[in-house]
Amino acid sequence: MILDESLYDIISEDSMKAKERNSLSDNEFGIPSTRSFPLNDKAHVKAAIRMFNHVDKAHEAELAKNILKKMKKYNLSTENISSDNRLSNYIDNKNEDEMYDTLFIK
Repeated sequence: MILDESLYDIISEDSMKAKERNSLSDNEFGIPSTRSFPLNDKAHVKAAIRMFNHVDKAHEAELAKNILKKMKKYNLSTENISSDNRLSNYIDNKNEDEMYDTLFIK
């Protein structure tokens, strides 16, 4: 199980109506094959970051890649991602200054 959808709806500040969710293309989801973790706007990207620790390990790398790509699109910084969040394992800190200059606007 990837995530109990009812849990997601309770935690998500921006739950979508079924019609809106069904209209999204597969690439607007963190896990396109299961259409889980919508990443269609900034609020949903933030919700996916908060819920990242609940994803099945089999989908973790794919979701991380897609969240980081959308974070770039919405100019979200990785600074506030706690080390308790498994997403932090996918953030490249080797060239942190360069990464923030090119990918993330503070």
